[in-house]
Amino acid sequence: MRNFEIKNENGRSMIEMLGVLAIIGVLSVGGIAGYSKAMIKYRINKTIEQITLIAGNVRTFFAPQRNYEGLTNAVIKKAKLVPDEMWNGGEIKNVWGGTIWLEQADKSLTNDHKAFSLQMDPDPVIPMEACIELTSQDWSSAGVTSIGIGYTKYQGWLKTPVSLDKAIEVCSTAYEKNDGDVYYSLSFDEDVNSDLYKNVAWKN
Repeated sequence: MRNFEIKNENGRSMIEMLGVLAIIGVLSVGGIAGYSKAMIKYRINKTIEQITLIAGNVRTFFAPQRNYEGLTNAVIKKAKLVPDEMWNGGEIKNVWGGTIWLEQADKSLTNDHKAFSLQMDPDPVIPMEACIELTSQDWSSAGVTSIGIGYTKYQGWLKTPVSLDKAIEVCSTAYEKNDGDVYYSLSFDEDVNSDLYKNVAWKN
């Protein structure tokens, strides 16, 4: 007569396996969301760093002539006013992938070119979360005097500093009205003139 040995095999039931998979799924989603928020925060900080650096470089370079006449991409590149890493195909790119435009502007309405502006192209657009944080940022060290948020045929300007509540209101409204296709621009050294702000969407 043969002796049969009974073996106890340990395994996992289907329910236990499904539970493990569910936990892994939740952790994965949380990890992706955390990574996404971390990347947005990194890009916001990088944007602030780049804009502050560019503004300082532009102001220093044009200081001898006392205006920003001739602020073009050719001059910007030759004088290295923008870090090399931001150049792509002859255009200045921000960390979101969109184009940055640097242009001479006016301190008043007399075409004196004693101010300049920086605009971020809305393609691709910066996230609304970034718009809010950048708008309420303390830009005093960079010399930002006003912030523009809007899109084609709808433009609003805010005098700095901008409160968090106002930044939330303006960014939320702009993004809702144009499905996220919103540009973001900063003005430097520009006087706050009532004529410049007469027919705009935002005022503070």
